[in-house]
This record gives sequence, C-alpha cells and structure tokens, in this order.
Amino acid sequence: MLPSVQGDDESGLRHLSHLSHTTNTVERRLLQLIKQRAGGAVSLEDFIGELSGLRGDLGLCYRQIAETSGRRDLSFSVIVALDELDQCCQWLYRKTHLEQAFFEKLHLEQRLRTLISPEADEVYQELLNIEEREREFVGKEASDIKRLMLTENGSSPPVLED
Repeated sequence: MLPSVQGDDESGLRHLSHLSHTTNTVERRLLQLIKQRAGGAVSLEDFIGELSGLRGDLGLCYRQIAETSGRRDLSFSVIVALDELDQCCQWLYRKTHLEQAFFEKLHLEQRLRTLISPEADEVYQELLNIEEREREFVGKEASDIKRLMLTENGSSPPVLED
C-alpha cells in the first residue's frame, strides 16, 4: 500500500466525491429517461430536451475533472479515480447522443411505416438488411477476407427473388 498524503488529498477527495455523485446522478437519470421513452411516458421532444440538459451537466463535470486533474498535489489513487470519471463522462456523453439518434430513427421509421404500404415496407427492410451486410463486409480485416476466400466454395451469394 502506498502512503497517503493526507492534506493534499482532502480537497481532491472532496472534488472526487462531488464529481462522482454528479456522474452517478447523470447516469441514473439517463437510464430512467431511456426506460420512460421506451415505454412512451416521455415525448421525443422532451426526451431530447432532457438529454441536452444532461450533456450540459456532463460538460461542466468534465471541465471540473480536467481542472482537478491538472493539480500537482493529488495522490495516485485520486488521479486514477479522476481518470475513471473522465472515461465515465465520455461514455455517458456518447450514450446520450447514441440514444437520441436511436429514438429519432425509431420515430422516423414508425412514421414512414404509416406512410407506405406493407409491401414497400418489406422491400425497405430487405434493403436495410443488405446495407447492413455490406457494412459488415467493408469492415472486415484483411485476415477475414483471406479466410473467406479460402473457405468459400466458389458459390455466389444468394440472389433475391423478384
């Protein structure tokens, strides 16, 4: 166990406790909002507004982490904890954007389904599936491509029926 530096850590620990409380509060609220939106209890507009507020809280928290991390009088354990909070803030910030995009896309898909015939929706879903396969293939590493070339039996991919 490393020796603790008591005086300098007290202030750092107070900052750490405050920042940890803030990130935990944001995370709980974000997860609660996701559940509420999924259940239809919160409108898309209110959901986006709440996410914007959470991103503001995260930005403030992130700036405080950066300021605190820059201090020279902090122990190793406090610096490590600040780094973890930094990663948590980044993850939460990304998650707010990803959840917003998910629910916006879901809303648009639902709206689109009401505007088009079931047959057109089926064709659209097939198109999305093909695009997903294309993205997966483009993302393959060279080693994956080589393995596929050696294991595929020369057959062409399945052709969709008209």
